Amino acid sequence: EKWLRWIALRVSQPGWRHWRHVSRASPPPHLLQPLHRLLRQRLPPGGGGGDSVKAFDLLIAEFGSKVEADSKGLGAPDVEKMVAVLKEALVAQRQMLVVASQNKKPSQADMQKVLQPTADALGKIEGLKDRRSKHFNHLSMLAEGAACLQWVCMEEKPGVYLADAMPGSEMYGNKILMEFKGKDEAHVNFAKNFKAFLQDLVKYVKAHHMACLTWNPSGGTNYAPAAGGAPPPPPPGGAGGPPPPPPPPPA
Repeated sequence: EKWLRWIALRVSQPGWRHWRHVSRASPPPHLLQPLHRLLRQRLPPGGGGGDSVKAFDLLIAEFGSKVEADSKGLGAPDVEKMVAVLKEALVAQRQMLVVASQNKKPSQADMQKVLQPTADALGKIEGLKDRRSKHFNHLSMLAEGAACLQWVCMEEKPGVYLADAMPGSEMYGNKILMEFKGKDEAHVNFAKNFKAFLQDLVKYVKAHHMACLTWNPSGGTNYAPAAGGAPPPPPPGGAGGPPPPPPPPPA
């Protein structure tokens, strides 16, 4: 049992949660059963999903403090609007990650319900891509990058999907760099920071969902969008703008 406890401890550590076996041969069932019991004792509630959600919160904070902040200085309301909707998609995906950390993998029908809020936001983003806009490259970079959020739909190896999806966004980002380099650094920083955000998304997926979206095998079956919970942390470097004004008094 000593070596089983050692394996259980190692598997519960970051970077080992996707451990599948200790040798090329499958362990015999009479050894797997005590190992599974020990793993359930060692792994934190939510199958490690708490760490996954916290890491995604950092991604949202990065998006807000860099990409969203950059968009406000471009003088491009259509770009700013798409960035706001993309942030909605990130928040919807965060809710999905909370659901995944607390529940077993759902049926196909329930999976569609879980995916719907993210899909709705992505549909809105695609509808905002206006070819007539003078910032079409910006809109296309964002829309192509937003498609990366579909990694949650991949049954296996979402990192491979992301590797295929990112070049489309990078192509439009490079067009922005060529157009504005040496002319307007605000646009240059916007393109660079969005690319960095997508790269960090890839790192996140590889660290927390390498094989596929991680569900909680000992969780429940409540697939309604997660309500409440800790909101994403505020962007680093200070709080946001002033609070909204109070509502007008009733007539």
